[in-house]
Parts: sequence; C-alpha cells; structure tokens
Amino acid sequence: MPDLETAVATALETARGRLRHELLDTASGTTAVGAATGLADPALLTGPIPGLPTSLVANPPAGPGADGPTPLVNRLGTDGTWPDLDYADRGDGRNWAPLEHLSRALSLALSPQHHPSALTALDAWRRRGPRSANWWYNEIAAPQLAGDALLLLADRLDPAERTAWGTWLAGCAGHGEMTGQNLVWTQAVVLRHGLLVDDADLVSSAVARMATTLRPTHGEGIQDDFSFHQHGAQLYSGGYGFALAADLGLWIYVVYGTPWAFGGTEVGFFTDFLLEGLQWAIHGGAFDFTTMGRNITRADAHRPTPDLRTAIRRLRASGAPRQAELAAFEQRLAEAEQPTAERTAGTTAEPAPSSTPGATAGPAPGSSAGSKASRLPTGTEGVQPAARTEAARPAAGPVGCRYYPRSDYLVHRRPGWSVSVRMSSTRTAPTESMNGENLRGRHLGDGVAPIRVGDGPEDSYRGVIPLWDWARLPGVTAEQPPDPAALLPRPNDRHGASPDVGGWTDGRHGVAVMRLAGTDRITDGWKAWFCFDDVFVALGAGITAPSAAYRVVTTIDQRLATGPLTTGPFATGPGTTGSFVHQGQIGYLPLSDREPLSARVERRSGSWADITATGSTATLAAEVFTVGFDHGPRPADATYACLVLPGADAAATAARWADPGVTVLSNTPLLQSVRCDHSGVTLTARHDARGLALTRS
Repeated sequence: MPDLETAVATALETARGRLRHELLDTASGTTAVGAATGLADPALLTGPIPGLPTSLVANPPAGPGADGPTPLVNRLGTDGTWPDLDYADRGDGRNWAPLEHLSRALSLALSPQHHPSALTALDAWRRRGPRSANWWYNEIAAPQLAGDALLLLADRLDPAERTAWGTWLAGCAGHGEMTGQNLVWTQAVVLRHGLLVDDADLVSSAVARMATTLRPTHGEGIQDDFSFHQHGAQLYSGGYGFALAADLGLWIYVVYGTPWAFGGTEVGFFTDFLLEGLQWAIHGGAFDFTTMGRNITRADAHRPTPDLRTAIRRLRASGAPRQAELAAFEQRLAEAEQPTAERTAGTTAEPAPSSTPGATAGPAPGSSAGSKASRLPTGTEGVQPAARTEAARPAAGPVGCRYYPRSDYLVHRRPGWSVSVRMSSTRTAPTESMNGENLRGRHLGDGVAPIRVGDGPEDSYRGVIPLWDWARLPGVTAEQPPDPAALLPRPNDRHGASPDVGGWTDGRHGVAVMRLAGTDRITDGWKAWFCFDDVFVALGAGITAPSAAYRVVTTIDQRLATGPLTTGPFATGPGTTGSFVHQGQIGYLPLSDREPLSARVERRSGSWADITATGSTATLAAEVFTVGFDHGPRPADATYACLVLPGADAAATAARWADPGVTVLSNTPLLQSVRCDHSGVTLTARHDARGLALTRS
C-alpha cells in the first residue's frame, strides 16, 4: 500500500493533469470532457488512485498544431515582449492592452513546440510587471492566464522556478475580502498556485473557500431561491452567476475523487443552481438580458452556450445528482446552437406588404406619425434578420411559472413561449453602470417584460440591443427624454424606489406587481402582469407624474420587426377600445377605452459604442417594432390594459379581438384583477394599507 505522501503526490498530478487536459481541449475547440481519459461516461470515473478514494490520472492529449502560434514566435522580441503591445497602458476599465501578452503566452504554452518561447514571454511579464488601473486585471485576469500557462509548462520548470512563480502568484492577491464570483476567481489563483508547487494545503484551502459559495446566502452569491446576486442585491444570474457556473464546473471536475473534492452537499446545491436558477433564465441558448447586468451591452456576452454546456458535462462527469435533468439541459443548449430560418444573416427579404391599409396603428408611443410600414431588415453585423415569417421552434426546457423573491424576478414559461418580468424594490438594485458599460440601462430594473416565442437563437431582442430606444424597453413605464445621456443608470448603490413589489405563482399561473412611486419623476402608479396558460395581461393604474419634464409612455414591446404590421379595424359600437396589433408572431389587444394602443415599425440605426465605451463603432441598422400606450405629458391617474397573445398569427389575433377570452375585473390603484374566461381562473393583486395580497380564485 503506497504511503500517504505518494498518494497525495498522485492526487496532485491527477488534478494537474485534468486541468491541462481541459485547457488543451478548450483550445482545440472540442471541449469533450474526458475525451482522452475515458470519462465520457461518468460511470467510468471510478478508477482508484492507490491510497486515495476514487479518481483517474488524466492523460493529456497532444497540443494543437504547431503552425498556429508560429506568427507569435516570429514577432516575439529577444527580450520576450511583443513590439505591437503598449506595456505602459493602464487600461480604461474593461480593456487593458498588456493582458494580450499573457493571452499570447498561453497560446504558445498550448503548443509543445513553442514551450521555450512561452517561458521567455512569461519571464518578460514577471520582469516588467505591468499594472492596470483596474484591480480585477492585476488580481484575477493576469494571474489566471499566467497560472494556466505555467501549469502547461510545469514539466519544464525546476523546483526553484516553480517556487519563484508560486511566490509571484501569491503576490497578486489583494487585501480585500471577496464574495460571490470574485471569491471563486481569486481562490482559483490560489488553487493554481497549489497545483504548480505541489502544495496540498493550498489546494485544500482554495477548495474550502470556493465551497463557501455553494450554500444559500442573503449576501452576494447564490440566493436561497437560486437567483444570483453580485455587486449588492443585484440580479446577475446571466453575468457573474454564469461565470461562477463555468468556473466551478471546472474546479469540481478537476478535484473530483481527490482528498480535496467538493462535498456531496455542495455539488448537489450547485446542480440545483444550474437547474432551478440558470436554466429558467435561458432562452434560445442565451440568458434573459434582464439577468445580465451591465453585460447586456457586451456584444460577445450573448452566446454563453458552449461554456455552459462544458460546465454541465464536467459536472456530470463528477458524479453530480439529477443526471437525467442535466443531460436534458445540455441537449437543449446543443439544439439551441443549431441554425434556424430566423438566423439567416445577410439575407435581404422581400418587403412584406401591410395586412391593412396604412399599416400603422397610430404613431409609436410618444412619437410622431408617418413612419413607414414594416420592412424586414437586411443582414448587418450584430443584427440577425428573419428571412421570412415562420413558426418558431417550440420552446424547450422547463414549463411552468416561477417567482424569485430575492431578486424581484418572475419567469412564466409555456411550451411555445415565455415572458419574464424584471422589477426592483427597496430590497434590490435595478442595474449598474461601470467601466463605461451600460450607458443607457437606467430602466433595466423598472418592470422590463420581454416576450419570447419559441426557443430559437434569435429572440428578436439580442439582435437590436444597440438599436433600441432605451427609454422604451419592453414593459417599462417611463419618461421619454430626447437626450440618451439621461438614460444612464442611477447610482450603483441605489435600490428601487418602493417596497411594494412582489410576485406570486402556483407553478402554472403567475402574478407580478410593481409600484412606481418614487421612480424618477413618477409620483405613483401600479403595474401588474397576470400570466395564464396561453396569454398574459399587462395592467397599469394610477400613473401620475405632475413634474414630468417629458411625455410618459408605457411600452408593451420593442423588438426586431419580423413580418408585416397588421392592425384591426376600429369598432363602431359600444365598448370601442381601439385597434388590435399583430406583428411577427405576437398579437396585442387593448382591453380598455381610456388610452388607445399605438404601434409602428421604424428603421433604427446605432452601434455598440453608443451603449458601452469599448463597443464597436460600426453602424448597424434594422427595422424595429414598438407598441404601447402614450400617457402624454404630466399624466394624472393614467391607466392601460393590454392582452398579449404570444405565438398567435394575425387571424388568431383578430378572432381574439371579437372574443378576448379574458375580463379585466378591476384596474385601480387599490385592486387589479383579471379573469380568464376559458378556465375561470381569476388572478388578483390587492394593494392597500395592509400591503400586497396576490391571489388566485
């Protein structure tokens, strides 16, 4: 029987080998966990290390082809630097030019033929010591890249060199206490240090600290409802929460079966976070943009599917529970990557004629009339047009309704469509802007309610984010300032204005309610969403803003136009409520005669640089559809009521115009209530001196 020292050394080599294998797999684009180690079937991960529990020593495959990094070697100076990089740059928040040096060094380390050049480049980095004005690069990004390269080169380092590099990694640590994903990032540097110098205590300590994020918290991290917070009480499941999932998926796999393995309770909680939290926020292989925080303005942040699939595969290979559900989640993500007609970029469709003369149902909310009818956009970078109006792929994944009270967030998912509602209260932060990002996201936590039909990669929002009128986000009631600079988010530490925000669900139906009192210059108002099997109803009551400087508008939707804009005839008999609207695969019906529903399609242009300082300046353009209610300047006791029909065609929308199938029983500042006439289910939001009461009857 081998002694303990030998067993520990073997376990360290196992973990180191697995990490090297994953780095090489990721670089080659295969990301097939265990492809070279017999771990494709989780049941095979049972080979024992002598003297330890279960594990299997990884056998890293050969590195990528040697031709790839050759140009990097040719441009590398004799001092180990690249002449095209500005090593004096201090960074502008999100970008830091010298970091490219370490990215190139890692690329060289991935190719055995270029290991000597990789070592030369790493030595130059340590010698020059570039520093960023942003702590994150100094304490996380740089040591992670260097640590990965060093572990790939470990066999070329003698003990003294490993120790010296270990000291350098330790010196990158800051002095502040980290939480949430920042804790995982910093401890991942410690773990790399431990693997590099064969220090089991460092590995054990790092895993133990990471494991503290795998328990429910009311601070930053995974909440007890499986939503995720970072930078205060701010919903960040699709940003920092996704990063945590990707990183912990790796480290759980790397140390599985060693003495430092994450415990079963922690792995089970992590699995629940993926299935009960992240899965519900993913549509078409990408996150609901309302859960992404400032990441919404990063063009490269809207396709996380490959990294998330890899995390799931690693978790499954680590003996996680709920294997069948994880496999189904992974399969859904894989299917979401498949192209559909709605992803035919670069295709110019035939102009779609209007279904009714005039094509517009009055001016867009808060704007003038005269916009032309719907046209399908030509393919432009960052905009995914629809070649034709077709039935979207049916939605997959979870079906039901879930409310996340820790984050003021409701998700209603039906077999063919979904709607989510992102609110904020005195308990939660709406959003943030930092490092020059999210420059127009002021209203991202003010009742944004995106509607998605099917589960295709283009959800009609992602492609037009840089083109949006950000004062008219789907679902939001807000003033319409002419200057986009007025849409900068409120201070990062400021929570929502009202405590009267809440949600309810029985797992099938759902209600979300948000009071507007104190939101910018709106003195009061109530918004509510009532979710049924095939439709939902959006109500607003008591909307009052006597000091508003601009018109106040409620936007029901703003999305990529994907078909003709159809409007129904105005009724002439009693109970006239205005015109219905149909566009793409969604119908919109006003349910009150107090304020008419207005809509239009207009060609909009913009760039990612408009909404984030480091974004591309390339001009993008597409046809954008907007529908909503214009409450005018300084509204007093304004209301709205709208029935939304996801997945309906124009004919079905017209039929609902004659028979809506729902009845608004009350829409006042004290009581909002809707009955589904077909099922008899009544959903009610009562708000009075006793507080909120959300019920079904």
